[in-house]
Amino acid sequence: MRLDTDFFEQCAFVSVDFQEGGRGGRMCDAELPALWKEMGFTAGDVNAASDFGWDVARPNAIRVVEACRSIGLSMVFIHWGHLYPDGMDLDPIIRRTMLEAHGTDYAKWGGRIGENGSRPPEAFAVRPGEYVMAKTAQDAFISSNIEFLLHNLGVRNLVFIGGHTEACLGKTSTSAKRKGFITLCVEDATFNARESTRLKGIHESQYDFVVKTDEFLALVEKRNAEYAALKGN
Repeated sequence: MRLDTDFFEQCAFVSVDFQEGGRGGRMCDAELPALWKEMGFTAGDVNAASDFGWDVARPNAIRVVEACRSIGLSMVFIHWGHLYPDGMDLDPIIRRTMLEAHGTDYAKWGGRIGENGSRPPEAFAVRPGEYVMAKTAQDAFISSNIEFLLHNLGVRNLVFIGGHTEACLGKTSTSAKRKGFITLCVEDATFNARESTRLKGIHESQYDFVVKTDEFLALVEKRNAEYAALKGN
């Protein structure tokens, strides 16, 4: 399969878990959650992931958002957002993890609808007519109405950015591919909990296309040139 400007026909943009919030401080190994230590995380890897997410992925994501908007793609922004303070509407696995980490101090859980972290970044400048959806599990296809939305929009091709490549983004895009959508990942507009395995997560998700931001923007420019030529004839 060859990537060309016809990919943008019947296409939607999907951002997974880019959310409003501030950059956290540097971590040391002693501050890592116990579960992360069990999984082999190191503070250096987590800090590298944060650096890439804030310094590379987020600026690139803004560029991709603006480019997709400029060619009229349907814009979909997925974020964490449980409804109830005690998280009873969360995926049970996620809820159990939160209980193990924070107990019943629900103020520390984050992600409740209406909280600062439960919405897309202000920098994305979401507009009327664009779609913002909350999910309550890592895979948006089992915890939101994204599948209904995409079918109602009549799209078959999806441009993905966001994270984590080994969790929410990876599981959502894998489900999309399994359901018959053609998937494209803008690789340097993604993030992960640890930087050392970010690309591994992308590879395991088996996207139909993986490109970098500059390549994606060049494809958008090519599409704009083709449309301008058609209008001139």
